[in-house]
Amino acid sequence: MKKTLIASLISVAVIATMITAAACAAKKSATVKAAAPAIQETAAEATEEIINDGQNPVMNFIGNYYNERVCINVEAEGANGAKITVTWGSSYDTKAVWTMSGIFSEETTSVSYENGIKKYVTYNELGEIISEEVLSTDCKGIFVFSYDGVTWMEQNEHIADNMVFRFNGSVEDLVEDADTVVFPVETVTIKNDKPANKPAVPTAEPTAKPTEAPKATEAPKPTEAPKPTEKPAEPEVKPAEPEQTEPSSEIPEPAHKTAAEISGTYACGRATATVDAADPDNVMIKIVWSDSADTKAIWRISGRYDEETETILYEGGVKKILTFDENGDVESEEVDYTDGNGAILFSYDGFTWADYNENVADNLVFIKSV
Repeated sequence: MKKTLIASLISVAVIATMITAAACAAKKSATVKAAAPAIQETAAEATEEIINDGQNPVMNFIGNYYNERVCINVEAEGANGAKITVTWGSSYDTKAVWTMSGIFSEETTSVSYENGIKKYVTYNELGEIISEEVLSTDCKGIFVFSYDGVTWMEQNEHIADNMVFRFNGSVEDLVEDADTVVFPVETVTIKNDKPANKPAVPTAEPTAKPTEAPKATEAPKPTEAPKPTEKPAEPEVKPAEPEQTEPSSEIPEPAHKTAAEISGTYACGRATATVDAADPDNVMIKIVWSDSADTKAIWRISGRYDEETETILYEGGVKKILTFDENGDVESEEVDYTDGNGAILFSYDGFTWADYNENVADNLVFIKSV
């Protein structure tokens, strides 16, 4: 009887603990959700209609992405998975190859991976693999997609930091018979108008037949002295060909952007940014993020551009929330804060934004408009 009573009391205590834990978890979830910025958004929300069509969302990003000697190949795998292969050529006969898989996140348009494999591959003169050496089997990182580009945050070696890999028109190789390829926000048309292998039409007129038979040259008479023969031309001396050298295994560093080169308009999903770097010591940046048809968040940031690091560190940034009426006129304006701080990092034709107040732009890349 005593044992039965103790067991009952223990059961009641366990159930009470579970109920309390569940209530705390629900309260924490509600608190986090309420504290989340109303304007948070990723590039995936801008392409929700395209991605949310029942197919693997990675199908919107398959293909090859390039930067110098690096190629990132993206394939869809299963219902929402991605298979990614990175090939980095160090010389004409050696390459580093990473293979990894992960689940695609529609919220951040990204693929995280663990246990990626890195190999060092050597090829012969015919391009055949003659040796493979496994260097690592615990590679970790994340790929973040943004329109026609992808960034690779490789956490083991950080070899791809600040690099943007651009989508190359090689999707045609992967879907030869397709007329169109669906890509975020826009539809890219591929024309299969390769000409048939018809024989070329001759452009030159045929050589006319001679009208008269060629006359034979008369032999000199024995009494005549032979004419002196012309001095044979000296053989032409060809310049020596330069010695063949192996291509350099070093990947050249791109030149740092000047202040004039960073000025312009940038976009990422529903967010746009304008950069005015007429004064490198006081670069003005305005970021507009549309939350809906009638509300927008606007940040105004300024700071000095450091060409050596291609960054702008800022403090005192101002964020406002604007509400518009049905005519598009400003109906209300609310200052959210005036102590914004963070960093803007430029690389190739885009920039990343580290917002220390709300972290609204984590894993996003703003691409410069052409």
